[in-house]
Amino acid sequence: MHKFIFLNKNIILLLLGQGFSGAVVSLLTFSSGLAGKWLLDGVLYSKTPSCPNCYSSSFATFPISATLCGAFIAVLFSSNLMQKFGRKKVFLWASLIGALGAIFAIFSLINGLFYLFCFATFLLGFFTALNQFYRFLASEALSLATQNDKNRATALIVAGGIMGGVLGPNLANIGTMMFEAPFAGSFLFALLLCVINFIITLPLALTPLKPTNQLPKAPLMTCIKEPNFILATMACAFGFAYMTLIMNAAPLAMSQYKFSYDAAKSVLVWHFIAMYAPSLFLAFFLKSLSPFRLILLGILFYLIAVFVAIFSVSFWGFWVSLVLVGIGWAFSFNGGTFMLNAINSEHKLRLQGLNAISVFGANLLASSSVGFVLANGGWIVLNLILLGFIILFLLAIFIFKRDI
Repeated sequence: MHKFIFLNKNIILLLLGQGFSGAVVSLLTFSSGLAGKWLLDGVLYSKTPSCPNCYSSSFATFPISATLCGAFIAVLFSSNLMQKFGRKKVFLWASLIGALGAIFAIFSLINGLFYLFCFATFLLGFFTALNQFYRFLASEALSLATQNDKNRATALIVAGGIMGGVLGPNLANIGTMMFEAPFAGSFLFALLLCVINFIITLPLALTPLKPTNQLPKAPLMTCIKEPNFILATMACAFGFAYMTLIMNAAPLAMSQYKFSYDAAKSVLVWHFIAMYAPSLFLAFFLKSLSPFRLILLGILFYLIAVFVAIFSVSFWGFWVSLVLVGIGWAFSFNGGTFMLNAINSEHKLRLQGLNAISVFGANLLASSSVGFVLANGGWIVLNLILLGFIILFLLAIFIFKRDI
């Protein structure tokens, strides 16, 4: 690997940005559902004395869905905003909105306001949305590099998520009982992470994007019908939706099986490490692994993870399952990203925007169903449903592969 990739200031800043924004994502993953359940337990206990946890389990993931809803709205407008103002300014605005959301979250937890907490996590979604765009910036940070070096830089930037995966759950766990109001300390750390991300974005220097009026106009369907784009987007969207379901369900499911917060934190930390550590491996071996093979490897890990989750609800069952899901996500998501970045098209910015919209749309659907499935079916039923979707996804990618 060329040494300049490691020494490039932009790559280092993007790697740190991926790490700190990823820390907020993993912090929210650990804290939002549990904090939502804590808020709802106090509100709904008197209304449902025969089943005090039924409603809190069903609605506990609403804050997570609110985050993804905010992220989805952000990416809907991201391409146009980045085209008009530049990526750097949009990243700075997102950091400020995220900081405001964290302040609202702290206030809502102190005062026991569930709906305000959902609004706070909605605002934090605008910040987490930018985590999706770091993977696209290697080509702008290294404008004169070869495509292979850009892919290596992309893998290195994605690997910055290792820091986020370790930092976020640990900060969330430390902050859980920091103050009288549970989880208020966790969102204080989220506020600090947003501020740090704002600061490290200031010196970032990227190649300016072409003004919209310099780009050829083309029908939207021309972009959407490109087979490489379809396969890349399917891999990214399905991988993220699957990972979101498992990742957000795990803390609640482990709580149902009477595991401690510390046990749930440990599982999530290793899950996030498994998500991002393979990117370091990919940075060295990209020539021998095509994007399509990476996607297939990801599906293989998904299948093994589902069977582990179905047949074991012990601590190690959760641990192994989530680690395998993380590795599977790393292969399928990186494969999809490499495939998308390799498309030479004047519509590349719009394709990236559509890819991000698809990812967050799938995430929103996935997160919205977590609480309902866990409350009415449980962890094993959730994994049986996912097994069916994995099989459908495997069939779909071979259908689209024929056209590439």
